[in-house]
Amino acid sequence: MKRVSSFLFFLAVAFFLFPSIPPAWGQKKEAREDSTQLSILSEKISVSGIIVNYVEAGKGSPLLFLHGLGGSWKDWAANLPAFASTHQVIAIDFPGSGDSGKPEVEYSIEWLTDIVEKFLQERKLDRVNLVSHSMGGLVALNLAARPNSRIKKLVVTDVCGIGDKAEFLSYALTKKIMGPETRWEFIEGTMRDEFKSMIESFIKDRKPKTAREFFESLPKVPITGTPLLPMTPNVQLTASIIDFDIRPKLASIHQPTLILWGAKDPVAPPQDASLLQKGIRQSRLIFFPTSGHSPMIEQPGSFNQEVWKFLQAPDSGSSK
Repeated sequence: MKRVSSFLFFLAVAFFLFPSIPPAWGQKKEAREDSTQLSILSEKISVSGIIVNYVEAGKGSPLLFLHGLGGSWKDWAANLPAFASTHQVIAIDFPGSGDSGKPEVEYSIEWLTDIVEKFLQERKLDRVNLVSHSMGGLVALNLAARPNSRIKKLVVTDVCGIGDKAEFLSYALTKKIMGPETRWEFIEGTMRDEFKSMIESFIKDRKPKTAREFFESLPKVPITGTPLLPMTPNVQLTASIIDFDIRPKLASIHQPTLILWGAKDPVAPPQDASLLQKGIRQSRLIFFPTSGHSPMIEQPGSFNQEVWKFLQAPDSGSSK
């Protein structure tokens, strides 16, 4: 059983977290309501000696966008024009992604959070509204929970790895096999329960205890001698998503928070969205009924509208 659960754990991670999930897997994109062509300037800045690529446009209060695992600032191409007339829109490439530097460091959610915090300091940006997706949502939540946070309002979209890790991986694995939509709910449920049981067994019994250590301990390919799982930035961040637990920090997030979620997300379970809503005092949850993992790409018009309404709403008071 231990050998089976170890293989299953590795399979789940390999299938779903790297390379990144296609943003609109199995979904049709909504016709864009805003066809405005935006002149976006690409710039680079050194943050703690690391080159961070970012784009910027517009004037007004700062609005920062953070992409998910394997993505780049281009994931927000359908959203930046909608806000540039009233905001200073900024979208960065995380180190290890896009046109940012790819230093040989230990990549983690905490390290990316430090980079974003120092980016804001370098740019002298304060009272920043933040829009995020998937892994970028973990970074955004972590940043908002820190003391003296510069974040004013927070939007998180289909954040991965929020709740129980076995639930997260078994959900993704089942959806990969069954598809984002299925009429065989009983079979899907049984399959998910079996996968979860195996993954829980592995997580409980495995040594070493962290996903990163497990990845690093995998054997090399016999003929070539290359690692079975090279520790690229995406692989390291995959391990960090599994190891990182944002739940104890949710009570420290006092900023008004909008939680946007694709109801047909094959990666992030809908119950994780509800977990966020319950854990963040000033939060509101909206599901996009026909969207998958990336509503900002699949349904940009509806996504932009919800974000716009949220940014215009008063700052105080619970939004639950």
